[in-house]
Amino acid sequence: MVSISTLRRFALALSLGAILMAGASCGGDEGGASGTVVDYCERADSCNILVGTSADQCIDRIETALSQQPDSVRADVEGLMEGCLQFQTCELFAACDDDLGT
Repeated sequence: MVSISTLRRFALALSLGAILMAGASCGGDEGGASGTVVDYCERADSCNILVGTSADQCIDRIETALSQQPDSVRADVEGLMEGCLQFQTCELFAACDDDLGT
């Protein structure tokens, strides 16, 4: 049986993917970026999983997408990102990133 937390994580990952796709072409302001988003994108960059984008562009893309969402969605997405940041190896971080759909 699938747990509620697994279903919730899956739904949030799908939401994050849709949010980021919708916000990918919009500009944003990195100056107001949250620490979680900055840490996440810098870690993705250091693990070489950003394809065709820089850490700054990653931050801009995620911040732009999240700025269009309710605070509760932002908090959920940042919570998932914080979970990925807990992984010590790039391999595990990359797998978590894949699950989030960023």
